[in-house]
Amino acid sequence: MTATPTSSAPETTTPSPSSSTPSSPTPAPARSADISGAELVLRVLRDEGVHHVFGNPGTTELPLMQELAGQRDIQYVLALQEASAVAMADGHARITGRPAFVNLHAAAGLGNGMGALTNAAAAQVPLVVTAGQQDLRHLIHEPVLAGDLTGLARATVKWSHEVSTRTELGTALHQAFRVAQAPPAGPVFLSLPMNLLDEVGPPPPRHTEIRYAAGAPVDDLAALLAGTPRDDIALVFGDELARHAPREGLALAERLGAPVWGTGWPATNPFPTRHPLWRGYLPTHVPGIHEALAPYRLVVIAGAQPFSLYYPYAPGPLLSDRTQVVQITEDPSAPGRDTPVDMALHGQLQPTLRELLDLIPAGRQAEQVPDAEGPEGAAEPSTLDLPSVAEALASTLPDGAIVCDEAPQAARHIRAALDLRRANQYQWVAGGLGWAMPAAVGVSLARDRGAVLCTVGDGAAMYCPQALWTAARLELPIGFVVVNNREYRVLKDNWQQRDPRPSRLLGMDLNRPAMDFVALSHSMGVPARRAASAEDLGDALADGHRTGRPFLVQVDL
Repeated sequence: MTATPTSSAPETTTPSPSSSTPSSPTPAPARSADISGAELVLRVLRDEGVHHVFGNPGTTELPLMQELAGQRDIQYVLALQEASAVAMADGHARITGRPAFVNLHAAAGLGNGMGALTNAAAAQVPLVVTAGQQDLRHLIHEPVLAGDLTGLARATVKWSHEVSTRTELGTALHQAFRVAQAPPAGPVFLSLPMNLLDEVGPPPPRHTEIRYAAGAPVDDLAALLAGTPRDDIALVFGDELARHAPREGLALAERLGAPVWGTGWPATNPFPTRHPLWRGYLPTHVPGIHEALAPYRLVVIAGAQPFSLYYPYAPGPLLSDRTQVVQITEDPSAPGRDTPVDMALHGQLQPTLRELLDLIPAGRQAEQVPDAEGPEGAAEPSTLDLPSVAEALASTLPDGAIVCDEAPQAARHIRAALDLRRANQYQWVAGGLGWAMPAAVGVSLARDRGAVLCTVGDGAAMYCPQALWTAARLELPIGFVVVNNREYRVLKDNWQQRDPRPSRLLGMDLNRPAMDFVALSHSMGVPARRAASAEDLGDALADGHRTGRPFLVQVDL
């Protein structure tokens, strides 16, 4: 019978002083509990509740890819271009409310993903974005695709860091998830040198759970609301409320009987769109915002970025001098950024609004009001224009489906037509084009392969059409609708504001040659058809949604 050592410490051997081996240090044998850096990454992902890795691989990511290939609980979602990978993760994080994980390839891959990163930053979407760095021992020789990855990412993320030792790898990964989710949420970046993913060392430190529950003091706001006539109160709800406290926002509006506006450039809808208190989205220019809110003595803002401005510039002020402004936000730097604020409350929206509701007596029943953004004129049933397109989209939308919209010309009509029963059901691009098609993939995965409607303009569709291939590969129930007007219509409109009678519009037309989205979709494995009338569009949408798989409809206007 062999005796078993009583000590649990790993055994080590020490070279004899008289040994003839070279005097250079001999690495200590790996301890039984030691793991590779790549396996450590997966352990951290599991600790952080990650079930999907979005990426496009390269050689510097091979250690992580090989580790992913040996397991089944974390799904690798292959995008054919890095901007698509980031936008897929963006869509996923918007729905789950938790950081999504992205793995890109070195400097070139990170560069490809930068446009999508700016969208995530603008919409305050929590992402942990990583890129494989070349072996640290090679960097002095400036190998291919190496570079200052952290410097490249820094302008678009909350935190940018390159891991320099195997020892710090687990700590840095956990820190990335904490920073991404901490208010105000946003993307972070980690550079992961290839040799550290191969290197063996101890497992990651224990996961630290942070619970954000602190509400702002609301006694003064409750007193202000009590002293203001209900007809003089207006509410502005931002994306922050839609994601963190939609029920409380709805209850507050109903308790006060106060009208509700969304921000002019919304990342999502903060309120049910058929509710009698909903007034639609604010304009994106100073005169329009001022006109909408001038009748009210008290404007209560819930969210960090209430007044999104676009084009053209106009001088202020945004609000009337007689209007008092209160802003409640989780972002301590937000109050006063868009407009002077008379009372700024910093705290988590959900507990803040719950405490406020306890102090406000029930108000009057909300009265029905006309829609603020109704389509312009009733279209004939057989015509195919923006109002009829929007009505077909709305009438065939599956129950509970999420809408990812990047059709700038049609957006106003789509928003007016949709009957969205809950907040965060409509998602909108936060800036640069190329977001909606890949975001729809991430949204569907976040909802366990839930139905998604993706509406894009023809210009936007050409930025990341590779997302069709990923949707086909995963057989996701996504309907892609390309509103094809063969031009950059928004740019033409803005051009003509500056020059009402231009002799030439440069770089605005997409008609020579005409783009065939049906053929493009077929090449990516997604069934597609054209719609020549409103009836055709309705039939194509109904048929496509019934399949439970991806499909595309090209709508030529």
